[in-house]
Amino acid sequence: MLRTEKHVLLTEGGFQAFNVTEMARAAVKTAGIRHGSVLVYYTHTTGAVILIEHEAGILVDLEDALNKIAPPDGEFKHHLRGFDFNGFAHVGTSLLGSSVTVPVLDGDLLVGSYQEILVIDMEPLGKQRTMVIQVSGE
Repeated sequence: MLRTEKHVLLTEGGFQAFNVTEMARAAVKTAGIRHGSVLVYYTHTTGAVILIEHEAGILVDLEDALNKIAPPDGEFKHHLRGFDFNGFAHVGTSLLGSSVTVPVLDGDLLVGSYQEILVIDMEPLGKQRTMVIQVSGE
């Protein structure tokens, strides 16, 4: 069984986290699988998907760490084309990754006690974005 869903996320701009754990869990239930996996994929180059505890302090720490590596006001070769100035978001995405895959066991996500699936959007401007949830299994 393979089921693919697309979901629209409306971002406000800046570093923004969306907890999509329950959306993934609902997709598994809708697909009716007992064992398999669920893939959560963000279709944009300025956002990431991570497994982490959804806690305000951790998110601030993550944003601070990324800002040290790729500061939003830094100079990026990407900016030389004069189209957009979001090089820091592209670097952050490449460090975090654009998808996660979570095992499904007995019809539910096999995540740790504090693990949640978060989409992190780092685009400076608010935009409409797309996330894909793909469930496979039996």
